[in-house]
Amino acid sequence: MKHHLNAAIPEQYTSFVQLPNSEGHNAVWDFVRSPDGRFFVSVCGENEKPLTALLYEYYPESGELRLMFDVAKIWVVDHQQMPPSKIHTSIDFLPDGKLIMATHNTAPAPGHKQWMFEQFYEHPWEGYPGSILMIVDPDTNEVGVKGIPVPRESIYGGMLGNDARYYYFLGYMRGHFYRIDLETNEVTDYGKVSEFSSCRLVKDERGRFYGSSYTGGIWRYDPERDDIEDLKIQFQSPNGTKHRRQFIFALHTPRNTLLMVDNVDSEIIELHPETLEVTRHGYIHLPGEVPSNPYGIGGFAADENFVLYYGLKANDDYCPIRLVRWDLLNGGQPENLGLVVPNGLDSQYICEMIFDDRGILHMVDVCGEFSPYILAVDVKQLQPPGEDALAAELHPYWEPAYNGVGSPAFMHIVADRTVTLPLHQHMDWKHTVVSHVRTAAGNVYTVSGQGCIYLTESDYTAHAPRRIERVYDGGAPVSCIDLDDRSVAVLTANGFIVEIDLESGNCRETLAVPRELELVKLQGRLGKDNLLASDRDGSIHICNLGGGIIRRLNGLRVETELACLIQLDDNRLLLSGPNDELLIYAVAEERSDKLNVRTPSIRGRSFKATVTGGAVLADGTVVAGTEDGMLFTLSPDHGASTTYGRLYSSGELRQFIKVNDDEVIGVYGGVRDAGHVFHFSKAGGFVDLGRPRVIKDNNEVAEQDTEWADIHYISGLAYSNEDDLLCVASGEKQYGCVVRYQGVQFGNA
Repeated sequence: MKHHLNAAIPEQYTSFVQLPNSEGHNAVWDFVRSPDGRFFVSVCGENEKPLTALLYEYYPESGELRLMFDVAKIWVVDHQQMPPSKIHTSIDFLPDGKLIMATHNTAPAPGHKQWMFEQFYEHPWEGYPGSILMIVDPDTNEVGVKGIPVPRESIYGGMLGNDARYYYFLGYMRGHFYRIDLETNEVTDYGKVSEFSSCRLVKDERGRFYGSSYTGGIWRYDPERDDIEDLKIQFQSPNGTKHRRQFIFALHTPRNTLLMVDNVDSEIIELHPETLEVTRHGYIHLPGEVPSNPYGIGGFAADENFVLYYGLKANDDYCPIRLVRWDLLNGGQPENLGLVVPNGLDSQYICEMIFDDRGILHMVDVCGEFSPYILAVDVKQLQPPGEDALAAELHPYWEPAYNGVGSPAFMHIVADRTVTLPLHQHMDWKHTVVSHVRTAAGNVYTVSGQGCIYLTESDYTAHAPRRIERVYDGGAPVSCIDLDDRSVAVLTANGFIVEIDLESGNCRETLAVPRELELVKLQGRLGKDNLLASDRDGSIHICNLGGGIIRRLNGLRVETELACLIQLDDNRLLLSGPNDELLIYAVAEERSDKLNVRTPSIRGRSFKATVTGGAVLADGTVVAGTEDGMLFTLSPDHGASTTYGRLYSSGELRQFIKVNDDEVIGVYGGVRDAGHVFHFSKAGGFVDLGRPRVIKDNNEVAEQDTEWADIHYISGLAYSNEDDLLCVASGEKQYGCVVRYQGVQFGNA
């Protein structure tokens, strides 16, 4: 029978409940059923207004609602900051019946023209202070606030472990996976598992957690092993890398498998947790349809016979979301049950759907003209509408353009061509944290590894490495430095300095570090065979690779772990002394002299003025940055300085490399900051080039034929002047990549 695709779900089999929207709340992102059969729904604000989230209990038989709390009444919300506008896929149930949940933000701060979470990430007054964790008694409405587990981060999905002492959650901004011990409040950061913005978790029968990256790579966390495993199982899209592919819904099947589906294009895969066998069941669209634009799934539920129900959102021409039924495990095909348009109120998306004990399906509409509302459907009465069914009267609606600021809010690095090298798709995640990146002879090389050293080689435009080689088994890289045009020196965790030939991959131990001497950083190179290295106490040592000798330099030490040496010539080093003092150290004489000029600092914070990066221009001018983010230059005679200020209120300047004789690029930000790349020239000054953010949310990035990326902690830069190529490497645990840019626009340079 040919289905009537423009027919509505018959209204006689439905009941409608309008959720509160008089203040502008337009969404719901948590709709859950407790183990004892109670329903709870979070009413949220998205994109438009600075609203706070509301939590209701929903009574499915009567359609009544009971307000439990408004976040603004239980938590002080600053009038300038981005508000806790949502409770998003984070509600779970403690053994005593209480609810645990967290706030999330996708609403603008008062006065902002659009939601700008990332643009104001570091802003102390107008940014988001961080999500709060709450424990709620559903009988008394009492809310206990645990606090902010991760400052500045927005919690985007969470779930209790089988051991209910632990609550696990995902971070929106950084894409990290966390655990909080509810007894001690200790928070554990397991590292990056997604580019950003992946919200769904599911547990198997043994209590192991599954999630995915934004680009569809599925991972598993085992609480018994306390370890994340990259499963190398990927959602596949007929549209390549154009759209997001993150896991969004899951169901436990009667055959002890997990049925998982991704957000856009929406491939359904069945995962067998014990064997990791994957059965690919195909996409959610109706038989015979060939979507020209990606379809999305809204809600995912199964009845008592494990027949699937879900919302199908088409994006070709205007069409409200439709309800689809699929008896997948018995070999059926998707069946159209009608458009979701109760009383002419077109639904644009369904966030969740849940069955009650009577077999009634409750669906929550969001982000439309009439949102949010709940539509309860007696699906047992539904049959696919035939050709004689009446067509629904549609009321076309297109979501407003929420980018009120437009291109001035874009954060990406602008270049003629941008290509991501997603190491996490081709290597075990644990080995992809990039310690060093290098361009040489038309190739890009990375050094990485956990417990060992991997070398990768790729060209400038490939989407996968040409070569992945495990070159050293003794220990992981701790610090790296270029030796010459084709080799890199690596300080290893097992106490050696090894030399890696980039072309051949040959790796040899050149120097053994005595056990009592804990070197932590390679600081520079003097001549052909001598490296400078700092130890845990800050003392500097000369490491002679040819003779295998290590000697401490008298009177030379760095003030902090972040401090660096700037090599002026083969004998002299520039470095920070105590606070804002500047020193020049002569290696041959083993003597330091204090300069008359000082490093720039914020008044009252000269103790944060340590030099953390720098380079020497062709005319002898020193360009340098401090731990407090201040950029300055020293004249060639080191007698005068010029200060250029800083980008943000926290975070150091580091990883300075020369573009040519007169220009420098470097990195702003440390481990907890959202790293930016900056450019300096005397003509152009101090220019922020942007973040290594390949997120296809604007028209300048949307059509890039490359994988998505979102690097927060930048571990290294490399630049090829010949090829006008900038490489930016990720140093975040678990999930490494390199973004390559050709033809970077250096702004005011």
